[in-house]
Amino acid sequence: MIPYGNVTVVAPDQGRSAASHSINMGTICFEEANAIPGISCFACSGMPVDCVRLATSVLKKEFDIVFSGINNGLNCGTDIVYSGTVGAAKEAIIEGIPGVAISADHGSFDLAKKEIDQVIKYIMDNKLYSLDYVLNVNFPINSFDKSKGYRFTKQGIKSYKTEFMKNNIGSYDVLKDSITFDTDLDTDVSLGRLGYITFVPVGVDQTNHKYVNKLKEYDLWKYIL
Repeated sequence: MIPYGNVTVVAPDQGRSAASHSINMGTICFEEANAIPGISCFACSGMPVDCVRLATSVLKKEFDIVFSGINNGLNCGTDIVYSGTVGAAKEAIIEGIPGVAISADHGSFDLAKKEIDQVIKYIMDNKLYSLDYVLNVNFPINSFDKSKGYRFTKQGIKSYKTEFMKNNIGSYDVLKDSITFDTDLDTDVSLGRLGYITFVPVGVDQTNHKYVNKLKEYDLWKYIL
């Protein structure tokens, strides 16, 4: 991001995978960190969303855009529901700042390193960021060492069925995750498995507008005498 302006990095001080849009309701540590030479870096003890909240509140800077990630693990399909990476980018939108989330599959950082500069340039040159959506970007699955290009698409289905096993202290450990994928080829899940870098506009508004008017048929006032 250095070629595009003054960069500030704010990151959780430990792994926060699957934090979704959760926030810390108590005391949060927020301190400067000597992590990247020449870049203002801060460590936050909260969640990814807290990183955005603290940065805008404490640092008193006028941020132009928030890039969240790059995450070690895909955030496509149903992953978006669990994703702290996407959650932080959504928080930026809520605070009036365009947000972009970028993720790569486990074990595919080499591909991301080779192509991330081109992806960033493509986003910035074409002004693909917006206050109307989070741009959710995912690199291909880790069986590819080079992408096949970019595709704008929709969120797909990536369903988890988790099995747990009771351990010797009475708690439960994850035994295995069974993952099923949708068959629609025009989704981030399918296109990522075919080798494409995917771009999905993700909304902050979670209303299913298709059903609003239908459900209004059940408005309670109609049944009050």
